This record gives sequence, structure tokens and C-alpha cells, in this order.
Amino acid sequence: MPNDQYYGNDFQKYRQFRTSIWYEAMRLKHCKKILSNDHAYGFILNAIETRRIELLGIKVWKGMAEELVFNYTNMWLSRNNLSSIFGKARLVEAFYQYFLFGDIKGEMQPSHFNKVVKAVEFAKHILDQVIKKKHDTLWIEARIPEILKILDLDALITIPLSVPLKGPGIAITPNDFVKAMKQVTKSRGKDFGKVDQENTMDGKSVFEEFKVIKVENKKNEKKGLDTGSIGIQIPDQTNVDETRIYDQDLINNLKTKFKEWKTGWKEYHFRVGDEFDSDAYLEGYDRPFISDLKKSIKTHIVILLDHSSSIADQQVDYKKATLALCEVLAFLKIKFSVYAFNTTERQVMCWLIKPEDLKWNNSCAKRLAQIPANG
Repeated sequence: MPNDQYYGNDFQKYRQFRTSIWYEAMRLKHCKKILSNDHAYGFILNAIETRRIELLGIKVWKGMAEELVFNYTNMWLSRNNLSSIFGKARLVEAFYQYFLFGDIKGEMQPSHFNKVVKAVEFAKHILDQVIKKKHDTLWIEARIPEILKILDLDALITIPLSVPLKGPGIAITPNDFVKAMKQVTKSRGKDFGKVDQENTMDGKSVFEEFKVIKVENKKNEKKGLDTGSIGIQIPDQTNVDETRIYDQDLINNLKTKFKEWKTGWKEYHFRVGDEFDSDAYLEGYDRPFISDLKKSIKTHIVILLDHSSSIADQQVDYKKATLALCEVLAFLKIKFSVYAFNTTERQVMCWLIKPEDLKWNNSCAKRLAQIPANG
């Protein structure tokens, strides 16, 4: 299921995730090349290609019109205001907004806005020609320098990543969404045709599909899980964010240490002995002088985590350390199982996080993240 990079509830996130997959499929089908968005040249080419693949794709996937409008509405709400972008990159962002949404967020100098309008008009002319005459990506790419010339931009100017505006105090109200949708349908009505705003808001055509996927996803999350013992429970999956207990530096450092232990050389110092001349030894003997000792962990490891209130203040760090250990054990292909206990509704509960015969995965991390330190 999609993660927190999208707006809204689970269903709304799924709709945006689903549309992003559709875009990738259309790019694979219709684009001869996809350049990086890090520089103005690739950023502008990809913007024009986005509209081209929409026009080509919607001829076949006619039911995508409402989903594209819904996605564009979220995209418009998440774009940064031009006042937060500085230098030449502001012109590129203004071009992107005006070309795809028919408007810009914020204000800019009239002379700069005139450049943007001219560049967008020329880009639309390119788009019309490429659709009518069935040209491809390479034909569009050959005309990108002309757009850069209109905008007075260097092709290699760096484009900052547009981060969605999310966080405390930032929320999208239904009224904001309706206003944004009207803006999108007005500017892109020619491309997407007339859409029912109520259906676009509700996503009725996709909801049944989402329900089926959610049921199947829940089955897969518990696939292979069997408590096998009375009193052991499996946490119900929730939309918990397990990324907060991932400490990548800790995981990488632990992996490095264990990897050295697994495959590295060890040098031992003793109280007595002779100085060893390796070159002289190699010249005089044809036998190796290195002993290769293989060690392996054949035992099965069971981890039982204390999730009582005694670790409540440190539970995030506690979970980070546990997760890092589990990542390393999985990396070393060691069999292990993980359990945790706490008090829930005045009863001591033992929770199954990972059974021995199941590989450590994202679902295990989610189960670990959602168990509270309590009791």
C-alpha cells in the first residue's frame, strides 16, 4: 500500500499511487528517453512529455480522466509558492505550473511572467505538432533549447526538489480541494473532457478495486503467521509509520561490524614467538601459511522484548536497536523469531512480531512499531 508521501486517507493515497503507476506505464510505452528532473533541460522535457503521454494514454484508458483530475488537484495543492523558490529556478517552476495547471502560485516580476507565458505558448505549439504528426520524444527534445532561450536559462541550471507542503498546521480543507479542482478542470478541460466533480471527489469507480486490494493485502500481511501457542497474539495491522524506528546509520554500522566478524581477518598476538618474514616464507615454501577457519551460527535465536511501562520513555530508541539487530540477523541469514510482551486491557499479552520460518520484512517492522510500551 502507498506510504505517507501522498495526501489524504488510505483511499485517497491509493488513488494517487494508482495514478502514478499509470504514468510510469505510459512513459514506458510512449517515451524513448526519460531525463533527470535535476536540471532545467530534463525538467522541461519531462513536463511536455507528461502532457503528451496523458493525451495518448487517455485515448485508450478513458476511465482515467477523473483520476487524472483528482491527481492534478493534489499536485496543485502540494506545489510550492514561487516566493519560496529563488534565482533562475523560479522561472522553471513557473513554467511547470503555468504549462500543466494554467496558473501560478504566488507572484513574480511582469518581465519574467511574460517570458513564462511565451515559453508555455511555444511548448503548447510543440505539443500540438507532436500529437498531430505523431512525433516522438527525440523530436520534442530537439526543441527544448528554444524554450530555454525564451526563458533565458542555462540547460544545466539545478532545479530544487519540490517538497509537498505537509506538517503541523498545514491541512487541506474540502473547500480548498473543490476550489483547486475547479481550477484544474478549467485549465485542462480540453485534454480531459467534462468530468463529474462529485464522482471525481468520491472516486466511486475505484473504490471497489481498493476494497479488494485492501482485503488481499491484509491476507498477505498475515500469510505464514501462526501463533501455534495459546496466549500469543498477532498485532492487527494499522496504518502505522514504521520509518520512525528505522535508524539507517545504526543498521549500516552494525552490518559492517558483523560483516567484518563474518568474513574479516583476525590478528592474534602472543607472549612468545619469532618474527615472521612473509616474503622469505613464500620464496622458500610452496604451501599456504594462512588458516581459514569457518564459523557459523547454527542455533536458533528467540528474541523476547520487554514492552512494559519501564521502557516507555526510551521505547523509540529501544525499537530502533531491536530493528537494527533484526536487519543484521536477516542479513547474515540467521534463523530467529521475535516476540514482545506488554499489558493490554489489564492482561499480560505476548505478541508475535516475526515467526522463525518467515523472513524479516516491512510487515514485521510495522508490527514492532505499533506495540506500545504499557503495563
